Amino acid sequence: MNDSVEQARQLVRLAGATDQSPNEWQDLYYTATYLRGRGDDPFADDAWDELDLAHKGEASLSPQFVHKLRTQLEQKLYTQWQALYDGAVALKEAGFDPFSSHGWEEMLAAKNAKNLDTLALTVHYLQPSVARTRNEVLQELIQAAKMLQEEENDPFSPEEWERLLAPDKTTQEEAALIQMLMPRVIDTLLAPLQELNLAAEQFQTAGYAPFISDRPRLRQAIERRTLRELAAAVRVFPRELEEHIRLRIPYWRDKAARMASIREQLELDKNRTQAGDLMAIYQTSLAKLQGLDKKDGYGLDRLHSMVLAISQVESSWQNLTALSQSEERQVRGLRWATGGVIVAFLILIVAATVIAPRLIEVNESIPLLGIPPSVLMWSFIGSFVALIMRFIRHRFWALSELFKWFLARSLVGFVMGALLYLVVVAGFFVFGTVVGSPTSTLSVSPRPEIVWLLAFVAASNDRIAERVLSLVTGRGIRLFEPTDELDREESSGESGEKG
Repeated sequence: MNDSVEQARQLVRLAGATDQSPNEWQDLYYTATYLRGRGDDPFADDAWDELDLAHKGEASLSPQFVHKLRTQLEQKLYTQWQALYDGAVALKEAGFDPFSSHGWEEMLAAKNAKNLDTLALTVHYLQPSVARTRNEVLQELIQAAKMLQEEENDPFSPEEWERLLAPDKTTQEEAALIQMLMPRVIDTLLAPLQELNLAAEQFQTAGYAPFISDRPRLRQAIERRTLRELAAAVRVFPRELEEHIRLRIPYWRDKAARMASIREQLELDKNRTQAGDLMAIYQTSLAKLQGLDKKDGYGLDRLHSMVLAISQVESSWQNLTALSQSEERQVRGLRWATGGVIVAFLILIVAATVIAPRLIEVNESIPLLGIPPSVLMWSFIGSFVALIMRFIRHRFWALSELFKWFLARSLVGFVMGALLYLVVVAGFFVFGTVVGSPTSTLSVSPRPEIVWLLAFVAASNDRIAERVLSLVTGRGIRLFEPTDELDREESSGESGEKG
């Protein structure tokens, strides 16, 4: 179909050339003369001989000859126009627009011009602007590539460098080099800037101090992917990051001292260990930032490591402060919970003291158990004293630990009080008077105060509880972990003696 259209167009032109007057070929002559004067001769010498004779009026031109020259000239001009247009579009996409809006209007209007003179003038008028812009692109390309080469990230091979730096290059060679090498440079520049933008976004989301002042400009350069904007961003934003680092180093040093103070205030061993790890990361990252050499400046090759170091410095500080605040909330909550447990113990003791005598005699045994309520009461009081001593010597650090002590220690206290009462009543130890005549069965009536004292001591002392239960069960039982260094030394001493 395209061939048919082209044949039709040629027939129309041929018909027009046949019907034209002898002077209508003057447009062809003046346009060709203009091109010839600019060193862009469209015709051979024999064609010019005939044209010159016709121009002098010494010969006439056949319509077929005029049509042939016109077609040849049109093809040449349209080829030049297309090459000029493609080159201008490529430069514009790279961020180097060679024309103003009026220039683009003239460029597009010239293609549809009816006379060849207008097309030729427009093409040759706009060519210098495209050439100058192309030269700017090549210089920008060379500078960006040399910058990457200095960063040990050379985007070109030696052969490509030789072609790029060659002094005499044709327009076609320049356009081909730009088309081949520019995408590679753009991709090489784009990667570190994308990392920088991502880090800046993460910092902003996390509430860190921003190190990029004009992030919209950085995002725009990344989105448009033009050589000019990317090269400018590479020149500006890494230097801005370098300045940010140098200005904040004294602030980060001060934070390092504050981190040591915060760590000393932590009371939980696991928190102190975690704080030590965070401080080690902070110091390592800060040392890396302090090693920034002012002579060498700041390069793309160190961009990723520096952003990572800033992230580690800021996150270490925030994690440590969050750890301190978490422990503070935990301590505050446990303080209230411990107070609540102590109050609950006191309420139970007071309630039992008031209510129990109304239900049953103090020294009368509880059915099924055979244990007087007074013994259980003193056992409960002993457990309460053990809890208070535990809190004084070693603070609780978890609600589960507190309530475990609250329940387990109470039950152990009850068991120890009841067990000691049964031992006394069974006659293993005599703490009372013998009732009966020599001929009758002897019975031991223990004094209640002695039994209460034994129940209290047994319930309040962890060592007695562990030893008695170990003796009863025949196994070494450790009910509660040592609460301080003295307990640990005693435990280790006992283990050594057993060994």
